[in-house]
Amino acid sequence: MKTEYIILKEATLTNNCPECYSTDGMTLAFKQEKLRSKLLIKTNKNVIESIHCGKCETQIFAGQWTKDIERVYEYHKKTISSKPSSIRFTGLFYVLLFLLLLLVSLGYTYLYHPNILGLN
Repeated sequence: MKTEYIILKEATLTNNCPECYSTDGMTLAFKQEKLRSKLLIKTNKNVIESIHCGKCETQIFAGQWTKDIERVYEYHKKTISSKPSSIRFTGLFYVLLFLLLLLVSLGYTYLYHPNILGLN
């Protein structure tokens, strides 16, 4: 399965980076995981949050957040709306399902009603 992420919201923060103390370049992102395979597409309900500093190119983890970053994070968290969890099937799934049903119905007809097929 291939993992993709739906970006729900990205916000630029003006808080000080805990690593390099820069006030510009930090980005807060809220993403939702989407798994894609040949037969189905599944969207998970959970939302992944991350803060990345563009100046020092580091990921800022929750243990490093200051109180100001936590306040800004809580504010932005209230403004997002995640997509509902869902499963969608691809066209290949429906083609395979149709072929399977066709094969089962032909097998049933061949075994129990061969006169319909003209095999008597």
